[in-house]
Amino acid sequence: RLDFYLLTMALFSTLLSASNEQSTATSPDTPTLIQIFNKKSITYDENAKLQSHAVLSYQALEVSSPEVESKLFGQRRRANQTLNPNLGVWNCCVIRDKLVDSLLMIPDNVKHYCMTIDLSDPAMVEPAVSVLHDALVRLLVRQSPESNDNDEITTRTTSLAKLKTTQFGLAPEEKQPSTPPYKEDDDHIKISLLICALVAPANKDDYKETQSQNLVFYHLRRYAAALNCTLCFVGKVPIAEEVPILPLEQVSYCWREWILNNPSNGGLKNFITPDNHQPDLIESVLLRNAECDGEWKAANDSLWKALPSLSIGDSGEKDLKRGGKAGDEDWLSQLRDSVGSELTTPSPRSAAPNAPAAKEDVSSFFQDLLKK
Repeated sequence: RLDFYLLTMALFSTLLSASNEQSTATSPDTPTLIQIFNKKSITYDENAKLQSHAVLSYQALEVSSPEVESKLFGQRRRANQTLNPNLGVWNCCVIRDKLVDSLLMIPDNVKHYCMTIDLSDPAMVEPAVSVLHDALVRLLVRQSPESNDNDEITTRTTSLAKLKTTQFGLAPEEKQPSTPPYKEDDDHIKISLLICALVAPANKDDYKETQSQNLVFYHLRRYAAALNCTLCFVGKVPIAEEVPILPLEQVSYCWREWILNNPSNGGLKNFITPDNHQPDLIESVLLRNAECDGEWKAANDSLWKALPSLSIGDSGEKDLKRGGKAGDEDWLSQLRDSVGSELTTPSPRSAAPNAPAAKEDVSSFFQDLLKK
């Protein structure tokens, strides 16, 4: 079966990559987070970069203060290099198909999640966040609620209930769509969530490009406030006064301090923390800054309408955009289309005498499978 083949290839690629690494032992007490991303991740260990079909890797990092560059940053681990890891990072590439979820066999005690989002193409932000958001919901519905007596749970501010009732990119004046059935346990399934937005400078001379960036910033602030999670913008140069920038080389250190719940540490000063999202500022100043005259009204037009994604198609309906085919049907359709696009049209030639009947087109093979 196709799904078994893809799952096997993903596992094989991940294990092959791991076999080429210098083994590094990490303690069960090592601060660990799960980084979920769609296309671009924050990876300090070159050995942990995902190759081909792989969807899961692990970074064992020795993190130091911002004044001292963390080991493994931007380089490949050398043979016999001695490490004393004090931070573990699971890299999880999440795509639309649910097959990926079966690969996320990560210890249940890891409750810190980092959602890494690439902002270089504003039109692709909403589709990417939606995929990551839905994956988080699917993962958390399989978990059991914990007692409020657990001291650690008090630092977790994002619940499954909030994730189920929040939709990224929805304009404030748009009607809230129907949400999944509420369960009482959803309030007791909680995680610590950090959103790392990878920022690329916009062309200030291009009005629409600047406003597109402002619209994405507005929705990210609104989304983080609704989930009551932590938010930070990662980049090289400041974008705007209201957008604090965290240098890339400081992220691993801040990850560790965030997991250890050290809010007083100066490295976290560029984080927008839970209960400090300033909703009044978001729905006034940031909302006005997100307007684009003649293109969209930020209060009325949701992100997928204001910045439609070409890769997904101009579907004016959100349900079509986030729904579509699933499972084997989706994979077969993609394979059929890719194979069909690679078929070349033969040049006209006279038929050979007694030529056998032409073989069935490859794409029709997948079409027949879809009908079964």
